[in-house]
Order: sequence, then structure tokens, then C-alpha cells
Amino acid sequence: MIHPRRSFIFTPGLKPNMFPMASASGSDIVCVELEDGTAPRDKAKARKHALALYDTQQANDGVELIVRINSLREQFGIEDVAAILATDTPPPALILPKAAARFSLVYLPCVVRAAVRRARPSSVL
Repeated sequence: MIHPRRSFIFTPGLKPNMFPMASASGSDIVCVELEDGTAPRDKAKARKHALALYDTQQANDGVELIVRINSLREQFGIEDVAAILATDTPPPALILPKAAARFSLVYLPCVVRAAVRRARPSSVL
């Protein structure tokens, strides 16, 4: 079921101490930011912190915890997708930045479907 979201807050992936504060802010969606707010030298560290958030059971408080990845036209974006596909506990949703080109909107679902087929061939029709 689709339900309206009233508010949205970003939190830097490089600052995991801010994740709980963002979740408690009253926003409907908390987005862990890996793209614009993260310096290139810190991208891998921010990605690691962001994905570690999903290693533990999330509170059933109605707050959606999602991740804004880097552009798929950059190596950082490809690395984000590879790390997400390699984890057993991926984020429930991603935000694609700079998705003006059709490429990003087609590429990501294709990569995810291919990974799911490899991991669980009997569960995909």
C-alpha cells in the first residue's frame, strides 16, 4: 500500500552518530547521504557506515531509512551498487541522484534483477 510522506530529512553517511537523531526527528523518511555531502576521499567510509545501519533490526516506528547513492555515471555510484548487492541486509530503497538520463533508470533495475537471479534463481520468474 502506498502512503503519503509528509517530510524527508537527509543525514550524512559519514556521521553514523546522527542516524538515531534523524530517525527520532519526526520525519517520515530518513535518507543517508552518500553523494553530494560526502567528499571523494570519504566515500568508502560513508558507504560502510550507511550499510552498517541495516545490519541491525530497524525499529517499527514508521520511519523509512533509505540511502542516496552516488551517480551511476561515476565510479563511486558503481561501488555503492556493488556494496549494496554484496550485503545480506540492503536498504529498502535507494535515491538515484542526477538521474536525468534514461541510463540510470534502466541500468540499476537490470543490475539488481541480475543479482537476484544469481542469488536465488528459483525465486525469480
